[in-house]
Amino acid sequence: MHTRWRWVLVGLGGAVAAAGPIAMADGPWYAYFFGGLWFLMGGTVAWRSFRMGTKLTAEGIASNSLDRQVTIQWCDIQAIEPHRRRNLVFFHTIAPIVRSRHGKETLTELSLLSIKKDVVPERTGRQVAELQNALRHHRANCAACGAQQKVLTTGHGILGRLWSRLRSRHRANS
Repeated sequence: MHTRWRWVLVGLGGAVAAAGPIAMADGPWYAYFFGGLWFLMGGTVAWRSFRMGTKLTAEGIASNSLDRQVTIQWCDIQAIEPHRRRNLVFFHTIAPIVRSRHGKETLTELSLLSIKKDVVPERTGRQVAELQNALRHHRANCAACGAQQKVLTTGHGILGRLWSRLRSRHRANS
């Protein structure tokens, strides 16, 4: 999943990176210094923008934004929902948020600006639904999350589990 602004940011970063060597051409020493900084900063923005996005992997959700790279394990996720916060004067930023045992992570690379305060944009709703479906699929197939009943080693099936519970209650009452 990618943001619509990904290619705009790649183009702007590339333009700033290209302006760096142009500024260095036949200039004084400080032109080389600032031209090198422009090249470095523009190249970094272009590269990070190119890699920006959210990927669903077997381990979890890999989130790459301009300022950070985070992988959230599937088993740590408690809920995925749209999150809104005020941004600037009239706009609201709406992005999927992942609530986990360790706090919350906002997937800022998927954020959208919206004027409407009480409405989740259709695109953000689709992204949240896709993330929730992936989480539901993981929980259906993962015994480590506790979502699926663990197989007992006794080999007696339902009767073995019942017998085990009765024994543990008997020990607790004794």
